[in-house]
Amino acid sequence: RRGYARTNVLAGCHSLGPQDGSVLLGATPTGLYRIEGATAALLTTFTGQPGLITFVEIDGLIYMGSPTWKGVYDINQGTVRSWGLPPGPMPQIELVAGDLAPGVYSLCYTNYDGDRLGGNGSFTRVRWETDTQGIRLVNKPADALCWMTHPNGDKLFLAQISGGEIVGPTVNPLPTFGVVSPPGFSHFCHAFGRIWGACGKNVYYSDPFLYEWFRPGNFLPFPEEIVMVAPVNSGLFVNSRESTWFLDGGDPAKMVLKRIGDGAVPGTLAYALARGSHLETARTLFEIDSPSWMSKHGFIAGTNTGFLMFMTKQRLHITPRMQGAALYRFRDGVQQIITSLSGAPDGIMDEEVSSAFELGELL
Repeated sequence: RRGYARTNVLAGCHSLGPQDGSVLLGATPTGLYRIEGATAALLTTFTGQPGLITFVEIDGLIYMGSPTWKGVYDINQGTVRSWGLPPGPMPQIELVAGDLAPGVYSLCYTNYDGDRLGGNGSFTRVRWETDTQGIRLVNKPADALCWMTHPNGDKLFLAQISGGEIVGPTVNPLPTFGVVSPPGFSHFCHAFGRIWGACGKNVYYSDPFLYEWFRPGNFLPFPEEIVMVAPVNSGLFVNSRESTWFLDGGDPAKMVLKRIGDGAVPGTLAYALARGSHLETARTLFEIDSPSWMSKHGFIAGTNTGFLMFMTKQRLHITPRMQGAALYRFRDGVQQIITSLSGAPDGIMDEEVSSAFELGELL
């Protein structure tokens, strides 16, 4: 068989990605590296243990996340930044002489960074009943914008500020009302103009084409903890360890949920062209990339119409384990999905299979 040359040594490297992107990133327990040939350049360090990281490339940006860490890598700039901005602080104000009409005003801050805008923080409300007044902002950060209502209004507009004092509201409404940063995802994907991420028993989704804007109520609930989300042209496969569901459609408000299988081993998702005479798939779908993962029934592929193909159920006995890793490659005209399983067996270990591994012989 062909040999391989070692080009890098990353102690404890546990996450690589993206597979088909223009850059290879590697994560260890202590830091994130950019790998080019024999060079591994440190991009950022971690505090604590980030865990296994998912990588998704969109328009020159690589979104990266785990349950305890998240960030965005800019391929062109070679820099790592936060994924989403935290909400602004609560405004502290003083009433001064000014020309604002009497009434009730609500004010808040949002953080911003270049063309990135965060969600609103807590509100400060102030009122007066006679004469005009002014509002001076005591604690406005340099990288924050102030938003305010009209007197007795309920919609927020960008405040015009001069010398630390509010002149009045502009005509620009606040687009990020209620927006928060993404939660810690165990797995996420990009589909239908949104990022879809698994966190606990929920799948959260971003605003359309705004991958840093999430909202606390924008999620799809499931009865079990989700470990994998795999998109196809007509919907999403969503997996727990025990169940597989298919979400038909691309609009979260209209998606139809259906349970179709028995779950997946986390980390074993890979995409390849679906080939073969499987009854579950029409011949016209054979040249379309399909997701594949490891389950208690061995290798499974999902079709673009929401069905499952059992690739090895009647051919191989594979005892699933608690975690895995997978990659796709095309070698000598043959498609290959290489999968490794680790951890404790997720079920009863077959005695004959155990014996074969211990002896190193099939017979």
